[in-house]
Amino acid sequence: MADRMLQSSGWRRLVSLLCFMVIGASTVADPLDRFNLYRIGVGILLGLLFGGLFKRFLALFLGWFNGAFRKEHGKEAIRFVVDSSMLFLAPFAFMLLLAVYYLGWSMTVGFVSAGLMAVGTAAAIEMGKIQGKQELKNTAVTTAVSFLFSLSWTLAYPFYARAPVYLEGGLQLVRSLMSGGARL
Repeated sequence: MADRMLQSSGWRRLVSLLCFMVIGASTVADPLDRFNLYRIGVGILLGLLFGGLFKRFLALFLGWFNGAFRKEHGKEAIRFVVDSSMLFLAPFAFMLLLAVYYLGWSMTVGFVSAGLMAVGTAAAIEMGKIQGKQELKNTAVTTAVSFLFSLSWTLAYPFYARAPVYLEGGLQLVRSLMSGGARL
């Protein structure tokens, strides 16, 4: 089982990185200028940061609540569970990509929330498959973590959508202060 986990984790991580890049870029997309490279770049960084935190918290809580499993199989098994469950985010990221960049939709926060909840469910199922039995604690833990990240994404969506503008304004302020500020 360890060989299977180590061999297949690379492409699974790549898929999850791509999904979070799509989520970030789609969140900050401007409906009037969807292919603005600055906004896409900021969105990708935002998505990778959010995705990294989500994956870490999911692995951390699964590890805490399955201490014996972690000791027996190692941290790689927990990472394999999380990476495998992230594959369930791919259809939602694809729909999000189509909705924002082909159909021109701007309110797509539901795709992200549904995708994160699907990942939580998939993580509990994957953990049960490896352990040989489904446990309620895994379902509760992964659902709680997914719900908290889904809620935080939904509540912070207006800020994320304006993040490129805030970043650009902050950079302009710093540039102005470093050049001596405004002169009258």
